[in-house]
Formats: sequence, structure tokens, C-alpha cells
Amino acid sequence: MRLVIIGGDAAGMSAASAAKRMDPTAEVIVLEKSEDVSYGACGLPYKLAAGAMTDLEVMSAATFRDTRGIDLRLRHQVTGLDPASRTVTVQTPAGTTALSYDRLLLATGASVWAPPIEGLSELLGRGVYFLKTLEDGRRLRERLERHKPARVAVIGGGYIGLEATEGLQALGAQVTVIEALPLLLPFLSPPQRAAVMAEAEAHRVTVRTDTRVASIREQPDGSLQIATSSGTLQADLALVATGVRPSSELAREAGIALGAGGSVAVDGALRTSAEGVWAAGDCADAQHALTGRSTWVPLALRANRSGKLAASAMLGHQVAAPPILGTAAFQFFGLQIARTGLGLDEAVAAGFDAVAASVKTGTRAHYYPGGGPLFTSLVGERGTGRLLGAVMVGPEGAAHRIDTVVAAIRGGMTATELYELDLVYAPPFGPSWSPLLTAASALVKAARR
Repeated sequence: MRLVIIGGDAAGMSAASAAKRMDPTAEVIVLEKSEDVSYGACGLPYKLAAGAMTDLEVMSAATFRDTRGIDLRLRHQVTGLDPASRTVTVQTPAGTTALSYDRLLLATGASVWAPPIEGLSELLGRGVYFLKTLEDGRRLRERLERHKPARVAVIGGGYIGLEATEGLQALGAQVTVIEALPLLLPFLSPPQRAAVMAEAEAHRVTVRTDTRVASIREQPDGSLQIATSSGTLQADLALVATGVRPSSELAREAGIALGAGGSVAVDGALRTSAEGVWAAGDCADAQHALTGRSTWVPLALRANRSGKLAASAMLGHQVAAPPILGTAAFQFFGLQIARTGLGLDEAVAAGFDAVAASVKTGTRAHYYPGGGPLFTSLVGERGTGRLLGAVMVGPEGAAHRIDTVVAAIRGGMTATELYELDLVYAPPFGPSWSPLLTAASALVKAARR
């Protein structure tokens, strides 16, 4: 049996490795358009100031070939898919060819979304950079090592933009974050957002919200003039971090059904609407654990897990892919920002009669040195108190405490049941009443109103 996998990063290589473990006789061919496979893209922002980009490489192409028997073909870009004849058209270094398959996995990931900014495409690699792929990271690091910028504009105030801000500031740059939305990180409560803005101010980072970039122009001295809806600013370098979109063009052109956000629609076994074709990772949709609807949230765990499950399904072992809650966390200087499930606005939009409760506690016992304030917001269903989501922001403890809420939501727990949990207490790790218990108590009261 010939399994062909398009894409050689998290989902694709997880699928290829799992397939060879389950059936060593299977012919597994991976087609990767770049020269990089299996790397930790989530670590890219943290490598801007220190460390080698090669640290992010999980396993080399040679290792996959030599130790796992995977036919991994680099610089092979699939340009066409014909599910009826079960063939793909591939642009290779030697020319264009057709390749047949018995079963196919789309693991094409996600691609940078480039906003319509005049001058952006002309200046890419010459003062303007993306940060999505390992090659993007190498190019940006080379530029930073060659000439450290005094002023940097980060266009986009999401996870990647804010994570990268820390590394750029550590290099001595004055960073300005430009965000098109009226509010930075709209899923935050007002006190949580105030904490993030205070952290930015403490590190001399300027944040411009409700601001759109119209154009970027190179000046005679090599600097950049960036025209925005709230004025013009000068920069030596611009990082465009405006988000990603699912790389689903092959599926769309082949007539395969799409789901949320233009991602490839899959069922519980990761099958697409085309016979013999599966999809996994950031190109595919998922089922939301609370709404039951198609959702698209590009996450590393989902990509790796769905790759393994897709391999099982392609080999005839039906294992359902679990739904997701969109759990995520990132660091912004001294703050951890973590979330799971639905925010209040998202819950209301999904049809829930939802309420929210927010509390401010300490991350440690009040008499124990260190720590700081932890802002916790819980969302639940009015009347029943069923848990729907959470956001936590603080200097410590947020990223791992959120996992407790994940388990509680997946278990169908209510705010009362969360409040009754016997959560850990020790002065270095939190107050005797865990921040989650305090927040749960507040949500119990809010849900009864």
C-alpha cells in the first residue's frame, strides 16, 4: 500500500512515523516543498535574541529516511490533486511529475496571512519579515545579527507578535506593536488587559491599537517609513505577525469540502469528503468540545495528535480524534497568559446563556516572598453553572493552572464542582484558597443571578 503525505512538519511526520510503526511494509512517501521538516515553529519568537535556530529541529530528514524507512522528498511541491484518479502533480527539482497513491494525507499546515499593505511584498527580506517557518526565522536572525535595529515595528498584537516583542526588546530595540483591533487580545477581561498593557509600558514597548498599516516605504538611509491610520512612524525593521490561514488551496481546487476558516473539513476519523483522502494538522478543522461545531485553531498538540490518528485511520484502525477547546498559553515578558474554552462573547455567540466572573488573587501565600497578582476569569452557563471557559494572566502559575479548567470542562463540571475540588496548597505555590477556587465561588454566585 502506498501512503502519500503532503507536508513534512508536525502532522505529516507524525503520521509518517506512526504509519511505518504500525505497518513496516507500507510505502510511505512524504512530499515537502521546503528543505525543513519536523521543527518546533512555536519556539521561533524565543530564538530571536539568543540560541541557534537549529535547536528547533526535532529530527533531520536523513534520520527519517535512514532509521524509519520513510521516503521523504524535500523541495517537492504538490501543485495539483485529482481524487478521482488518485494522483498528485508534483513540482520537483528535476521537473513536473505525477505520483499515484492508494491513500493520501493532506498535512499542508497553515500559511502567513499578508495584509494588503502597500510596499510589503517588495520589502520582504529587506527590512520586512515574517516569522512562520524555520527559514523565516533564519532570515530574520541573520538580519538581526548583521545589524541590530534601534526601532522595530511589530505589525500584529497576537501571540507571535507579542512573544517576538520580548526577544526584539532584549536586543536593545525600541518596539512599537501595531494592532488593527480596537483592543489588544480581545479575549481578556479589562483587569487582565490592564496588566498586559502595564507590562508593555514597564518594558518601554509602545502599543497602538485600532491602527491599520497603509504602506511601508524604504527611505534613502535604509530605514522604513510606516504610514498608519493613526500617523506615521519610523523603524529600522518591521515584523509582520498578522496571523495565519489554513493552507487548503489543494483541497479547494480538488472540490473537497471546507470547514471553519476555510480549513479542510474532516470527520471524526479525519477523513475528507474525497474518497481515500484524509487531512490533519493546521490545514484541517476540528470539532469544538463545547459547541460541537467545526472550528479552526492551529495548535501544535492537535497537529501531532491528529497526524498519528490519521495514520491509524488510513491503515484501517478507526480511532476518533478528540474534540478541542483551543487551549493556549504564551509569555509576554514577566506575564503568563493562558486560556481555554469560550470567552464570554464567544459563548453568547454560540447560543449559551453565559455569565463571567473575574477575581484578583496572589500567586503565592501573602507572606511568602515573590510572586504577584493573578487575574482569573471564568465563564459559565447561567442557571446550571456549567463551565465554559477560562483566562488567566499573572507572573506565574497561569499556564499550568489552566489545565485544571481544561479537565473540568471536558468532564462537564459545574462551577460548584470546581469549587469543591481538593486543589493543592503550599505557600510557595499559591494561597490556601486556590485562585481557581476563589474564581469558581464568584462564578457560582454570578450563575445564580
